[in-house]
Amino acid sequence: MGRLATVGEGARGRRPWWVTHPAPAPAPLRLEWESTGARAVLAVSGDLDAVPTEEVLVARRALTGCSVLQVDLAGVPSIGSGGLSVLLGVRRWCLQRGIELRIQGAQPSVWRVFQLTGLDLVFAPEVEPTLPPAVQELTLF
Repeated sequence: MGRLATVGEGARGRRPWWVTHPAPAPAPLRLEWESTGARAVLAVSGDLDAVPTEEVLVARRALTGCSVLQVDLAGVPSIGSGGLSVLLGVRRWCLQRGIELRIQGAQPSVWRVFQLTGLDLVFAPEVEPTLPPAVQELTLF
C-alpha cells in the first residue's frame, strides 16, 4: 500500500504548481485628487478591494461646492465584491449630498464585472450621442 500525499504535496511526491508559483501580491492602493471648482476627479490605482469603506475615498475629502465627482478606474486592473461595495457606498454618499458620480476609464476586466452584476446600468460611462450611420446606396450592377 502506498503512502498518502500530505497537504502541499501532489501525486508522485511533487509540489503542486500553486505552491511553487504563488499569486502576485496586489498592488497597493493609490489615490490622486484633482479638484477644479464644481468638478473633482479621483484617480484610483491598485487594489480597490482592499479599501474597508467608502469613507476612506471620499468622506475625509472636502468637496464643498462640488457637483460632479469623476472616479477614474484606469489604474484598477480587477475588481471584486469588496471594490463593488466601496463604489456603491461612494454612489450612496454622493446621492445623499446631491453630487453626480461618474465612473470613467474602467478596464475591460472591471467593466465585465459591472456587466455581470448589472452595475453597468448604474455606472454607465458618459457617452457622447452618436449620429446614425449615413445611408449608403449600393449598386449591384
